[in-house]
Amino acid sequence: MPNNPTNTTLDVRNSPTDGGGWTNVQAANGATYSYLYTGGNQPGNNGAMIFGVGGGNAAITLTFASTTDTRYQFQSISFVNDPNQQLSTQGNAPRTRVINDSCTAELDGSYKVLVVDTTANTTIPCDPTIKNVPNR
Repeated sequence: MPNNPTNTTLDVRNSPTDGGGWTNVQAANGATYSYLYTGGNQPGNNGAMIFGVGGGNAAITLTFASTTDTRYQFQSISFVNDPNQQLSTQGNAPRTRVINDSCTAELDGSYKVLVVDTTANTTIPCDPTIKNVPNR
């Protein structure tokens, strides 16, 4: 199974949002923000990704939704539960990043997206998951 390039968008709001797949989080300044991922390659259209081990490198293009205020920018992307260091990031554009997954071994990790609100001068954690499963 080849791993195709995948697009994911992130929408961020400076208030809590209930339902519809939104996740409420506390920003560094203590305020409640909410975020919503769409896209990915899973039926839930929630930004989640699953790739096949041995299916080749998988590229994930991460952008902000067109409805997201331009005050929100990517500050950093780091990775959790990636013992084989399969995940890496490219670029430093404020509103677009590319995540690469080498797909060489099983993985149940997540990428930790830290968004900065340039108006409130605070950061917001927005964390979806990436999985690599054996090809069947």
